[in-house]
Amino acid sequence: MGLNRSKYLAKYLRRKGYKTRYGGVGPCRVDPYPANPIKKEDVEWADIIIAARDKHKPILEKEWKVKGKEIITLEVSDSRKRAAETHPEFKKITHKKFNRVWTYPKLRKAVKEHLPLRIE
Repeated sequence: MGLNRSKYLAKYLRRKGYKTRYGGVGPCRVDPYPANPIKKEDVEWADIIIAARDKHKPILEKEWKVKGKEIITLEVSDSRKRAAETHPEFKKITHKKFNRVWTYPKLRKAVKEHLPLRIE
């Protein structure tokens, strides 16, 4: 959808001095039409593409014909239901709070392994 993880990570990386854009790569089970779909010009503009999940990489490669660009995958889910399977306390909090205590810290930790980004 490009409204949660992508948006947060773009803002986070901007604060670190990177130029960023963000968007959703394709349909998800919640919404078959991304609210903020990635655009061809975004893909062409990017030196490096960061995807929140491994499953987004083949979509980028096939649908957006990403070639010759590094694609970093972080494998960070923002499914409160999935996280609640091992952390039942997440069943009782709002999605906004879940993102603040689970999703966003996981994104920061996952992307930190790739910093600094090598931009050409």
